[in-house]
Parts: sequence; structure tokens; C-alpha cells
Amino acid sequence: MSDRVREVLVVDHIGYRYYRDTDGRPFLPSDRNRVRLITDIRKVDQARGDELAAVVGVPRGDDALLDAAALFHHTASGHSLEGVVALSEGLLLTAGGLRDRLGVPGPTERQVLRYRDKVTMKEHLRRHGIRVPDFAPFTEAAAERLLRRHGRVVVKPRRGESSAGITFLDNADDLRRLLASAREDLTGYEVEERIGGELFHIDSVVRDGVPLAATAGRSVQDTTSYRRLEAFRDVAVGPGRTLDRLLRFNRDVLACYPDFSGVTHLEVFLDDDEVCFCEIGGRPGGGGIIPGFHSRTGVNLDEVTIRAQLGDEIVRPAPPAAHLTGYALVYAPAGRLETDLTPPDADWIIDTQLRFRVGDVMPEPAGWNQAAATVTVRGDSEAEVESRLDQVIEVLEDRLRGTGRAGGRP
Repeated sequence: MSDRVREVLVVDHIGYRYYRDTDGRPFLPSDRNRVRLITDIRKVDQARGDELAAVVGVPRGDDALLDAAALFHHTASGHSLEGVVALSEGLLLTAGGLRDRLGVPGPTERQVLRYRDKVTMKEHLRRHGIRVPDFAPFTEAAAERLLRRHGRVVVKPRRGESSAGITFLDNADDLRRLLASAREDLTGYEVEERIGGELFHIDSVVRDGVPLAATAGRSVQDTTSYRRLEAFRDVAVGPGRTLDRLLRFNRDVLACYPDFSGVTHLEVFLDDDEVCFCEIGGRPGGGGIIPGFHSRTGVNLDEVTIRAQLGDEIVRPAPPAAHLTGYALVYAPAGRLETDLTPPDADWIIDTQLRFRVGDVMPEPAGWNQAAATVTVRGDSEAEVESRLDQVIEVLEDRLRGTGRAGGRP
């Protein structure tokens, strides 16, 4: 990259604080970037920094207004855009479409579809010989066919996020109930066989389809535990046969994306017989994945994502350190938060994210990512990490139960 200052559009709905590290260092420094930000109108207060040239707040989900704001930044401001950046999964396609329409380099909408739309990604990988679940765009006939073939299936939004909108079907009666109770047209959904085995994820820094560094984690609970208000735990996988199998499958999947550089979050099912693809995202994973990856490699996955979308060099991270990490998501039911959820001070807690402060009114969680508290820990073994997560969960759920605000774990 040259020393010339470039015009960058950031489309955002998670808040601009994610575009700098925990020490306040901006990922888009002002000596090289002039940032034009479109953000959730409720997050405008986070828009601070010398690099910001203009800020527009847009209600989340108002795509027409977002497009109008992008066009303004590109033309009416007198400065043509040279790059478009988005960190949020739900805005990756939007950013790709804007690049196409504005003639800006970076991942195109068609490229993004291969790791954003669940049908498109599985079609792409199946053509390359990757084991994927038997699947189809959702129709009643397709669901009936897959139920007869596999006995149980899952219905998902094709472009869904955080396990929201997922329905499990075990028989024809379940399908009839789904069709009768559906609040929306299901043409935007897919249906696929339900795969056995444990759910794992592999998180990678990638250059031209080759992982430069990768870590893997195991989901101890299923990703719909938020519906039961059951805390979710995720523990990094240590050296051994399981990690070797996961990293090998990860390399095979990423080889199917030779034009991709940046960050990937791959989810797979693993049992004694096989590794089976679940889904892949061309962005950092949620929960405590970003602080955990940083703890082990010194690299911030959000920063890598931003650099890759702007065509900047992807630097090889250090090999993951020997210690392991994990994180817990603690959920709370609807109500007013009456107690502080900051966990006790411990040198093995490496990151805490609190969604609510005392006095806030909390809605019922509607997705995996809507935890009241997310706590990331480190340890020397998988068992130690899991034990420390249990300690954190016990403390936070006891606090919530003390004010009548938690369901607790079964």
C-alpha cells in the first residue's frame, strides 16, 4: 500500500469500537485512511477518531437508506470511495454489492455468496468433493424427501446468523407444525440432514486459500442452548489426533476458495468415522474467539478482516501458543438486570464482554450471540479451561439467581 490517504466506506451495525484494538489503536489509522462511516443509529456515540471524515446513522435493517448513504459518500461528498469494509456477518453481502455497484475493488457479491448463503456454499464445496450434508432449498416436498431418506432434518435460514430461526424436524408431524406456524415465507430457508457427532470450529487467517495460522474449538453445548437459557461453553482443542483431523479438513475446504484472503470461521461435525462440513463464514467467529485467537497468536482477527477487504498485505501470524483458551456465554431471561455481571478478578480471565449494565432492561435472547455476558479464559489443558469456565458460569448464574433473573443450567 502507498502512503497516499485513501477513502474508505465502513458499513457497520455492531459499533465502531470494534474497528480499534483494546488499547484504542485504530485499525484504519488517519495517516492512511479517511473513513466514511454508516453505522446503526443507536451506535453513533461510538464514532470517534481522527480518521473519521463523515458519519451517518441508519436504522438497522433499512437497506434502502443504507444504499442512499453509501451513494452520498461516494459522489455527493466529492470524494470517490476506494474501499468498502464490513465486519458484521449480516453486512458482508451488502458490502460486496456496494463494491460491485460503485466499482470498488475487494470481495464481490458473487464471491461472498459462496461463504454467506448456506445453499450456495454447500453446492460450491460439494462440486469440489467436500463431504457436506444432504441438502436442498426448502420446499415441503424437499423436506419430506429428506425426512424419508435420513429420518431427521434441520431447517435453517439460508443467510441466517447465530443459530436464530433453526428448527429440528423428526417426522412428518413436525413438518406440518412448522408449515402451520411459520411466520414468514420459508423460501429463504434450506433443509438438510442432521449430522451426528460433536460440533467443532476452526478459525483461520488465510492468504489465497491457504491457512497461515489456525486454531480449533469444541462446542460443549449445542448452539441453540440460548433457548433454554443454558450457558454455552467452548473449549480450544489441544494437540492430538482430533486437532490434526480438523486442521486437515480445514485445509481441504479452504483450498476450494483460492481467491479468498482474510479470516474464516469453519464449523464441522466430527465423529469416529468422518468429518462433515456444517458451514463457513468469511469473517471472525463470535463469542470469545477473537480474544482467544489474539491470546495465542498476537493477531486481531477483526484487523486482518479489514486489511484483507482493502487488499492490504496479510502478514503470517505466529504459530498458536501452547496454552489453550475457551469462552462461556451466560444468558438471562427478559427482565431488568439488578446485579453486576463482571466476573471476579482472576489472572486467567483474558476478556469480558457485558451486553447489559445494572438497570438495563434485557430482552429474551433470540440468538446464540445475545448473551448477557461473554467471558474468555486461558488454561494449560482442555480440562483446566473447562473447569475455569464452570467457575465463571457458577458465579454469574448465582448472581442472576440471587435477583430472580436466571434459569440456570439443567
